[in-house]
Amino acid sequence: MNVNANDLIWYGRNLNHNGIRYFDYSCSGFCFVMKGKKALAHIVSDPESWDKNTLGVLGVYISEGTDTSWASFPEELNKKITLDKKENECLLFESDVEKTVCIRVIKISEAAFGYAGFKGLEIDGELCELSKDDDGVVDALSLSILSKLPEPSKTKTNIEIIGDSITCGYGIEGVWEKDSFTTQQQRADKSYAFLTAKALNANLSCCSWSGIGIISNYVDPETAKLPDTHWLMPGNWPYTDKSLSLRLGLEPEVWDEKKFSPDIVVIHLGTNDQSWVHGHEERRLGYVAGMRQLVEAVHRRSPKAKICCCLGIMGQELCDSVEEALKLFHDDFKNVPVKFVKFPVQDEKDGIAADWHPSATSHKKMAQILSDELRDWTI
Repeated sequence: MNVNANDLIWYGRNLNHNGIRYFDYSCSGFCFVMKGKKALAHIVSDPESWDKNTLGVLGVYISEGTDTSWASFPEELNKKITLDKKENECLLFESDVEKTVCIRVIKISEAAFGYAGFKGLEIDGELCELSKDDDGVVDALSLSILSKLPEPSKTKTNIEIIGDSITCGYGIEGVWEKDSFTTQQQRADKSYAFLTAKALNANLSCCSWSGIGIISNYVDPETAKLPDTHWLMPGNWPYTDKSLSLRLGLEPEVWDEKKFSPDIVVIHLGTNDQSWVHGHEERRLGYVAGMRQLVEAVHRRSPKAKICCCLGIMGQELCDSVEEALKLFHDDFKNVPVKFVKFPVQDEKDGIAADWHPSATSHKKMAQILSDELRDWTI
């Protein structure tokens, strides 16, 4: 049985072009429920543009039954797939006996490197048709005339997280002072973003990019004379996938908020900006203004969303500045719920990942803090 993109549940932002549905951001991907013995996906990528350390990487997660909710994600992935060909035949599932399973495929590497595009899916068995009720909740209905599958758990909270390498799960499987970055070490599924969504049983959409900032990307704080402004989040976030569009020779399309209308937007940006601010008051004020403007842009695009800013796991120099920006925003938009979450600086006892990034243990602690703060905002 051949399955097309419209028959699947989709996570995060995705871009359609020439019969391919691209899912490039961390934690973006697709999900389906099937009754059968085998599932084979055809995924395109661009390995010719990257070396072996920066290829796109997918995670495959398989659970028995029909529950498609984020909370039901398995604790560990079943398979990691490296996209090392232009067209990749990806064996997602195989069994000697017929089973009813929920299969999820998400990007565990980030959008800055090798991309992923869904071209088609073949299954030995039958797909469970995915339909939505009036609230946009996914139900699973068997195509078999013999029976209907029970409804999965319903999820009604959408969370969007705008962030940098921390949100991408940068270096989680690497070790500080031993390993340098590779996409094989990235585990977006072990990031605080993924774990927070799982704890709250919320649908997740991430817009994240390593090294990115609001007024400057990462620079050497001791030697930089100018900020790095070539690829900042305020100019990237409004688009479905600006980098991918440019790679495909397309004009970037503005992301349609109706495709994923967030109830909560989390902004986790400033770690890279602080490398440029570096104690300079005029630069700090520029960061405050930039954060204030981004928060307003988020509100204007998603006027019903509650907004949470967070920072601190890799340094707290700009935490007070984030609070200042939120206060300035709240002075003008008093009816918009906002809050700031200050993460504790990572503890070496919890391990330090590649390039001094948070370890899996630190991400779990962040997720606990953030999910506790957001729980009152969930539906």
